[in-house]
Formats: sequence, structure tokens, C-alpha cells
Amino acid sequence: MSIDITGEGVDKAYGLIRLRDESGIPLDAMMFIGDAIFPGGNGHPAKTLGLDTICVRDPLETLAVIASIITCLK
Repeated sequence: MSIDITGEGVDKAYGLIRLRDESGIPLDAMMFIGDAIFPGGNGHPAKTLGLDTICVRDPLETLAVIASIITCLK
């Protein structure tokens, strides 16, 4: 269980939009990996942006998913 405390309107979608604006990487070139992508979860706002998403259980699965992606890109 975790508790997120942020300002109103500051969520994962906000952060991804800022990342897009600062980096120039379009949202359709991004992927979101998280454990709470379901409605009401803190990662769900990222899904509402239309990004490809991968739901994981924990940090170890996150590392495994990222390693698989990197392997496929080589």
C-alpha cells in the first residue's frame, strides 16, 4: 500500500506531458510500466493518455520487463 500526496492535477499524466514537452519525445513513442494502471490506480492517468502500458506486480518484474524490451531493441 502507498499514499501519493501531490498538488491538484499533478499525476502521472501531468508528468508524462511535461516529459514530452521538455524532451520532444511524442507520447506515441513512450511506454508506461506500472503496477496500478487500473481505474483509480495512480498509474491510470498515464493509460488515459493513450500510451502503451504494461502492468507489473513489483520492482523485480519491472526490471525483467525493461530488460526484455532492451533485448528486443538490440
